[in-house]
Amino acid sequence: MTNSMGTRGTKSAGPRSSGQPHSVIVGYGRAGRDLHHRALRDALGARQPVTVVDPRPADGPGGTWVPDVRAAVAELRGAGCSPADAVFHIAVPPGVHLECLEQLLAVGARRFILEKPIASTLPEAVHLVDLVDVTGAVALPVSVWPASLVTAATEEIVAAGEIGEPLAYHMEQSKPRFRRSLQTAGHASAFEVELPHQLLLALHLAGPVAELSASRAWDLPLPTGRLPWLGGAEVRLRHHSGVMTTLLTDLASPVRRRRLHVHGTEGTLVADYPVSGDDDFGQIRIAGRPVRKVVADAPLTRFIEQAYAHFRGEGPAPRGDLEAHLESMELLDAARTRATGPARCESDLAGRTREGRAA
Repeated sequence: MTNSMGTRGTKSAGPRSSGQPHSVIVGYGRAGRDLHHRALRDALGARQPVTVVDPRPADGPGGTWVPDVRAAVAELRGAGCSPADAVFHIAVPPGVHLECLEQLLAVGARRFILEKPIASTLPEAVHLVDLVDVTGAVALPVSVWPASLVTAATEEIVAAGEIGEPLAYHMEQSKPRFRRSLQTAGHASAFEVELPHQLLLALHLAGPVAELSASRAWDLPLPTGRLPWLGGAEVRLRHHSGVMTTLLTDLASPVRRRRLHVHGTEGTLVADYPVSGDDDFGQIRIAGRPVRKVVADAPLTRFIEQAYAHFRGEGPAPRGDLEAHLESMELLDAARTRATGPARCESDLAGRTREGRAA
């Protein structure tokens, strides 16, 4: 399977400004407040100038709240900053990413950090990437696991030949997700929950995909019934390199796990990523050996550091560009279409809605 968009050239970071670019976070829900703003503080310090754009007054630590983009532009100009020199974090829901980008481009913005997924549908994502390409803007989509220090350490060990030549990757991101699945209707299946992260990491580690070999999903069991296709999913891929990848997410798991196995000709590497922000340490070991490497890992903070260094002209763009996100979405669409598993029915979905309201 190949990306229908083809390959675009790598762009520079666009206009450069002296010092640290001003940050504008558009959308201050969980992604804007708890992810982007927190990572900004960790990466750039509490003194980083931040403007928050949201219709609701924002009470996050630091920054200036404004209700809309027009007010944000006025705030920037009042601080002596051009919209072209600021960095706009698009953290609104995916369904309005394209509309938000069009509005920001119209006021002169040219540098963006784009929350994942980059759009709610593949056609919208294609349109968004074309728009970025035509305008000469730079949009860096959030790519957490490619920016992880656990990933970097894993790549170093593999490159050193400690497990021989890689033959297969097995990635698992599992967690108990019963209550959240009952209370929200944001995800139609397990394919939307963790697999997008895993697909990006698979593309980063093993390269472009030649074939989607298998795809399946299963129901989430509950005392009162089942939620169709929300129990978990598994996808198998064959890459052009010949490497095979298996991606697994179990949303009925009693424990949280973010684990990568790299099976090589001379051994197996096991990498455990941090399972939450409560303890941001990962571990890497080679199966059968007593020694393990412990890594302090805050991948979103590292991504933000790399993105801002790139915008300042001080380094390359973070790994995981728009083309990788497009291919990931394309693969996810194909996996959903080809998936096998229990039949889904309208009564199951209606039951889910009733459970959600009751909860």
